[in-house]
Amino acid sequence: MNSNDMDDLLADGFTRRMAAEYLQTQEVERASGMFDPDYLEWAHSNGFYAESACAYQLSDQTKSNYLSDYDFCKLWPLNDWQRIWINDKLTFEYTLAGTEFSHFLPEYYYYSSKGRLLALLDSRMDVSLDGFLSLLREKGEFACKPCNGTESAGFHKLTCDADGFGIDGMPADAKGIGSFLREHPNYVFTEYLHPSQDMAEIDPLIHTLRLVVIDPTGVDPVPIASYLRFAVGNKDSQSGANYQRPTSDDICSYNVEFDIETGRYGNGKLAYATKVLDMPRHPDSGILVEGAVDAWQELLASIKRLSLRLGPVEYMGFDIGITDHGPKIMEINSHPGIKYLQIFKPLLTNELAAEYYRRKLDLIGEMTPDERTRRNETVR
Repeated sequence: MNSNDMDDLLADGFTRRMAAEYLQTQEVERASGMFDPDYLEWAHSNGFYAESACAYQLSDQTKSNYLSDYDFCKLWPLNDWQRIWINDKLTFEYTLAGTEFSHFLPEYYYYSSKGRLLALLDSRMDVSLDGFLSLLREKGEFACKPCNGTESAGFHKLTCDADGFGIDGMPADAKGIGSFLREHPNYVFTEYLHPSQDMAEIDPLIHTLRLVVIDPTGVDPVPIASYLRFAVGNKDSQSGANYQRPTSDDICSYNVEFDIETGRYGNGKLAYATKVLDMPRHPDSGILVEGAVDAWQELLASIKRLSLRLGPVEYMGFDIGITDHGPKIMEINSHPGIKYLQIFKPLLTNELAAEYYRRKLDLIGEMTPDERTRRNETVR
């Protein structure tokens, strides 16, 4: 049984930040009214969010196959200080600029600092509002996202067409774009990605191919888990985000199993907060979601080479889109979520993954009280 008390979590080696997040998520689940109360308390007492337990159809017989939310939160941060190389989108862009991997990145145009614009590598080096608007007219659309963020939170879309400017599908003028920039500091403004023809037939918004790679030695990166996510209900997603956290009974996501060895995908599932439904066809387009990513072995080899370049970063969740201009790495996450990965295959049934997580947990368990106290205060 896992404790749900802050002091106990800190004593067990949690950082204060993740202990607070873990306990808050439990409180949100209790208050939501979405879950069977007995099952919720059973899940929490075993270290799982109720949402995860429902997704896995978790039981006493199967729980040992799954990495628990308790352990995954406790493990943060899996990476050392070099995680800043990927946690921060601006740092990530400049880390890979001019390398053999730069063509995998979206174009980066601007960064909104407090009170000013910074021109990035793919801009016209004009930091005025007129310069920003001129490039938006030329490109037609920008993706806008927090420089440090997760789960599509804060994602927006700026547009310019014959009818004028727009923000998330709503008309705007130049003054409105300027206000948006001032109200969204620490944002990056990048190329807005569109899926390849095959992927666009399934859904017109960019999908996310999540690939988790571990490289504890820094010289032998190995992918251990993956899945493919498509947007669902995107007629309501004016920003273009392909994920919304299931905070109510009617919110869902569409996830598809992905084979790392072959690049093939299929076995689609519609995941709600309290249930997961088999859904081989995309629920909006009706297209049967089965196929393979073109030139997957070449892309996988590139991901491994990139992982070697980032060798000190030993745990990475790549978010990849197969676009009309080839594969693009939208970001790399330092602590990517585990729920949707484990819908298709429990992490602890992968021998290599299980050994990795258990070794990391053992290292925390071996810390002295002073070492745990220092670990408690890790904040980023």
